[in-house]
Amino acid sequence: MENANINHRSCSRTPLDLDVVLYFRDNAERKAKLQDISFGGAFIATDNSDLEINDLVTIGLYLENVDEEFYTLAATVVRCEISGAGLCFDEYDQDTLKSLRKLYRDALH
Repeated sequence: MENANINHRSCSRTPLDLDVVLYFRDNAERKAKLQDISFGGAFIATDNSDLEINDLVTIGLYLENVDEEFYTLAATVVRCEISGAGLCFDEYDQDTLKSLRKLYRDALH
């Protein structure tokens, strides 16, 4: 029997408190709170009653303390909980990766 509490993440998560916009099915959008992040994914706090595992979503975030740009990250919902959803990032460009690295480092300090 497989242990349901096994951590399948390839990257460790760092706590982070950041307002984001979640775009999903048919261009619906909702405000959410990024609770933690890694280079592979994130956990967002939101009323996830409309989200399902394997849904394709986009997170919109403004990194004012990094470079004052608005970024979008494509992701897949991999876990749904009452308090939010676990996301696995899909591909992102080099500029977004550079800013995520800076955001991640800043969150560690």
